[in-house]
Amino acid sequence: MFQILCSWLLLVGPNSLSAELDWWETSVIYQIFPWSFKDSNGDGIGDLNGIYEKLDYIKDLGVDVVWIQPVYRSPMIDMGYDPISMREIDPIFGTLDDMKRLIQGAHERDLKVLMDFVPNHTSNESEWFKRSVEREEPYTDYFIWHDGRPVNNTHRVEPNNWISQFTDHSAWTWNDKRQQYYFHHFSEEQPDLNLRNPKVQGELESLLRFWLDLGADGFRVDAVPYFFEAAHLRDEPEINDTDISSNFYKRLHIYTMRQPENLQILQSWREFLDSYKKKDGITRLLAVEDTGPMEGIIPLFGNESHPAAHFPFNYGLLYLDYTMNVTVLDKTIHDLVDQLPINRLPNWMTESHDLWRISSRFGTDAVDSFNMLNLLLPGSACVYYGSEIGLEESMVRKDQSTKNTAFAVLPLNRDIIRGPMPWDDTKNGGFTTAKKPWLPLSSRYWLENVKKQVQEPKSHLNIFKRLAALRKTPIGRYGDLKTHVVNTWTYLFTRSANNHTIAVVINLGSESEKICSEDSNFGLPEIMFVHTGSLNSGFEAGEKIRVVSSKVQSCAELRPKAGLVMTTYRSNGMVWSLALWHLLLGIGVSTLWQSGIY
Repeated sequence: MFQILCSWLLLVGPNSLSAELDWWETSVIYQIFPWSFKDSNGDGIGDLNGIYEKLDYIKDLGVDVVWIQPVYRSPMIDMGYDPISMREIDPIFGTLDDMKRLIQGAHERDLKVLMDFVPNHTSNESEWFKRSVEREEPYTDYFIWHDGRPVNNTHRVEPNNWISQFTDHSAWTWNDKRQQYYFHHFSEEQPDLNLRNPKVQGELESLLRFWLDLGADGFRVDAVPYFFEAAHLRDEPEINDTDISSNFYKRLHIYTMRQPENLQILQSWREFLDSYKKKDGITRLLAVEDTGPMEGIIPLFGNESHPAAHFPFNYGLLYLDYTMNVTVLDKTIHDLVDQLPINRLPNWMTESHDLWRISSRFGTDAVDSFNMLNLLLPGSACVYYGSEIGLEESMVRKDQSTKNTAFAVLPLNRDIIRGPMPWDDTKNGGFTTAKKPWLPLSSRYWLENVKKQVQEPKSHLNIFKRLAALRKTPIGRYGDLKTHVVNTWTYLFTRSANNHTIAVVINLGSESEKICSEDSNFGLPEIMFVHTGSLNSGFEAGEKIRVVSSKVQSCAELRPKAGLVMTTYRSNGMVWSLALWHLLLGIGVSTLWQSGIY
């Protein structure tokens, strides 16, 4: 036992132990689109009890947090991002008691729950909006109303040239009953709240309190760039470019996006969430959505005296595709890590509910490589449901997830990336007992499903579990980051701590590529050991691999779209020290052994 402890201490080291991180800083967040995860009542739509049924599966993945996308009462014009009430659960998903049970079940498994928070707008069917139309106090100014610009004594037009991102037409809609225009950045069914109104701010803080008191561990805040609009309502400058067909993108959105007040309200919410931490010492997470350029995202952290978001979700990797080489990948990574405020860690995500999956952007063979990238870069990672099994997109011919045809202006049919989760090879992939699910499954559900991949030692799922376990080791949590462009299509990065190193190499090209590290200044040994190889890598765990050429032997080659995780120690040579570390983290070693972690 003394030798085991010494081995563990060597791996951990005093520097790592002294730099203890909060739970959210290295967490893996599992994003669930509730419509498509698991249907428990046979109506063809996923629900809260379906998520509850799969909590053990989620826990076994090695993730830490469950992000549940909107389940609030809604007409579903925008799949719940148009809430009628954020205090009520929509009946298609269950009840508030079901939500309480889900939160409790997650906590019993040491999983945290992140709620989606939609503060920019409501549904036009909400009581707030209906009462605002009636000019009923205190709701009269809960939304952004305007008389419009008079053309003559009898006619008025929109107040300005602001454009809706969803409709590509005016962001102002006339309401006959109130005889005024109201502003909506998205669809006309999603009127923007007037966040300058202190009573609206009070309502939103009350909603945060409601969910925190129910046990939520934090929030993913939706649509942050759009919170405030310039009070002067001036026209936005137009871009004179005939190659731009969209009216929305012909405007410079200097008055409708990223106003200074956006940061201020985030800081007030952070202060409110921190007030809970002062009571029990547990951080409540404030993570925010901004898909824009890095110069607009970095300020959302706030500053040391007035912090805002714990982190903004980082969309950089979501915009990459097979046409881009690893120089672009390296720039995408460093655009974030080189600008981070001191003592802040980055966030990564490679798939989401709004953009194409990896299998479409890089090919199905690249799935494991991007899970390596997502899970082994430093900081937190967001995993979109199905990424762990390499879920492919559904062949949906028409976007059925919205009742609003105006969404046709969006760059893709979002339903194809929101298909149901295939749990087994039975009818409808075990997702539902209904005759027909709300969306068709990927056509490969009979071949690529959870049940089959659990049983196969070499599968996307078991590779994911190995990676998730590796990131929980001291190197995965605390190791520093170095990156290297090996060649046009081959990328290498390392995580190092206390004389041990994890090296990850991926080949994004269409040909086999050498993985030589001699030009990197990393000081890697000539020979390393394979920890995990992608399904298409051709390498086995524990195998020796040459990463520095010798006089008689060149470094190894990696197949197209393949990925490889290597260590400076043989994986099974560190079995007991890693096992002890996982036991201290509360991870079942027998489960990890069965999954091939050791």
